[in-house]
Amino acid sequence: MKKFVTGIVLTLMCVFIIPETAHSSPVLDQSVRLYKAGKYDSTIIIIRTFLKKNGKDPETEKLVPLIIEALIRKGDYNSVHRLFSVFRQKFPKSLFMPRLFYIEGVALAKEEKFQQAVIAFSSALEGGISPQLDSLARKNTEVICKLLTIEEFSTLSSMPLNLNLLEIVKYSEIVKLFNSEQFVKVQGLADDFRKMFPRSRFDSYIRDYASQAKEKQRGTIQVGILAPISGDEEEIGKKVVLGAQLAIDQANVATGLPIKPIILDTKGNMVETAKRTKELIEDHKVSVIVGPVLSHTATVSAAMLIGKPAVMISPTATDDGIASLSRNVFQMNVTLGILARRVARYAIENLNVKEFAILAPKSTYGNVMAESFKDELKRRHMDLVAEAYYEEGANDFTPEFMSLRNQLLARHLEKISIEKGTEIRGRVSRADSLKYLDSALAVGGLFMPGDAEDIVMLAPQTAFHRIRTQLLGSNGWHSQKVIKDGKQYVTNAIISTSFETDLSSNQWLEFKKAFKTKYNIDPDRVAALGYDAASLVVKVIKEVGDDPVKIGEALRRIQGFNGLSGNVSFDQDNGANTEASIFKISTSGFLRVQ
Repeated sequence: MKKFVTGIVLTLMCVFIIPETAHSSPVLDQSVRLYKAGKYDSTIIIIRTFLKKNGKDPETEKLVPLIIEALIRKGDYNSVHRLFSVFRQKFPKSLFMPRLFYIEGVALAKEEKFQQAVIAFSSALEGGISPQLDSLARKNTEVICKLLTIEEFSTLSSMPLNLNLLEIVKYSEIVKLFNSEQFVKVQGLADDFRKMFPRSRFDSYIRDYASQAKEKQRGTIQVGILAPISGDEEEIGKKVVLGAQLAIDQANVATGLPIKPIILDTKGNMVETAKRTKELIEDHKVSVIVGPVLSHTATVSAAMLIGKPAVMISPTATDDGIASLSRNVFQMNVTLGILARRVARYAIENLNVKEFAILAPKSTYGNVMAESFKDELKRRHMDLVAEAYYEEGANDFTPEFMSLRNQLLARHLEKISIEKGTEIRGRVSRADSLKYLDSALAVGGLFMPGDAEDIVMLAPQTAFHRIRTQLLGSNGWHSQKVIKDGKQYVTNAIISTSFETDLSSNQWLEFKKAFKTKYNIDPDRVAALGYDAASLVVKVIKEVGDDPVKIGEALRRIQGFNGLSGNVSFDQDNGANTEASIFKISTSGFLRVQ
């Protein structure tokens, strides 16, 4: 919560002014006398008593504004808002409306609802208020602008405000951006300001800020950072930002590179991400963007960067295919598709498996894993002989295993027919099913991309249903629960997973110390991903400068970068990190084999 700075002036003039066309009544006269004497509680009581009995009386139009003024003197802002809303609906053309908009603005400002306060002051000026309140509305807006964030300025300056207040807002936004060292955007906004307000009282200041920004920008390299630093996903977003900021700060000290991060909040939603991506490209003219953090927001930015002079590297997005949208887009976190293709490739190349089956959950995760696994098999001309899919949360997998057995039996019978030169029937008869009921059926590899809860049930049932195979899995298996509850049924299974951070390494301990010193909290793998992404950006900028084309080419050449969160090697074709690790399960744990 921002601490409110003294400066919002509550001057409602010494007297309550009644429009000349109006006549007064005894209750109004008495209320005005009490109000002018500073007896606000008595004013409120008298008017409330009258309104309860005479709510439809024409005198209401004069009494409600007076009670609103008394209420704000008492700091009862909720009542001010409620009565203002009712009055606005009942008397939209009342001569009191501009003055009440001003009072509403003061109440909102006192509650630190600054954007709404400026909008209310704008309505007051548009409606026509006294010179004194006009001056106060402008002064109050100047005070409020000192408290606004860059993001709040961006929203407010795009609104149809009264021109006098819009001039103040836009000038204050330029000052804020200058103090935040966002010099490229300062120059652009300064040009726009001078076109919009050619005779502004701020003109000389605007010229000076633009000139200084141009001078300070020389040699400075801006790096955009897009992350949800507010909203439901703010925890992960803030960790990425802290990690990236640390990497840039360390690089600036160690190498002397004048790198300036421009951090913008995506709020975790696609519309905001689109706005912030556009701002980084068009206003700040950054060469490279670290982020976005979430897969659905990263997809938005990646699509917007097609054909644009900027490079994007997402530290954490895991959806498959984001990096393939454009050659200037990279994904550092290993995607689900990469994991599935990696274990298929290992089984083919290292285990000499020729035929495969799939048993996967009916979920987005299961579908992505299964389709990516099949793509790799197809690319390498390997056979998928059986596949089945189960409902998430299921406990009985008998129908799925019977389906697999039926498909494997059909394949077995097909092979026998080919060997004997007899006709291939294409389907399994009841007689065949009974004949092979107690027989084991074999397939080279069975890929089961489930989570630990599923795997500890599926692995034993594979043996129970007499399917002889090499079990293959992925990151869902990488849990001590699989070893503990899967027992001998998971021994020798091969899984692919993202690199496991070594928390005892000197590299991690040094990072942890620096992170803790700077932020007073311990880092995790998410923070490390942000750190690694920014470190990669710093590395290529140091090598090739801030030309986005050269940055993209340099990133695509990255192979075996040893980061805190794992190794990074970008695919030459699609910009995805291919560094998935292969583990073999033993009774003692997970053994890394590749």
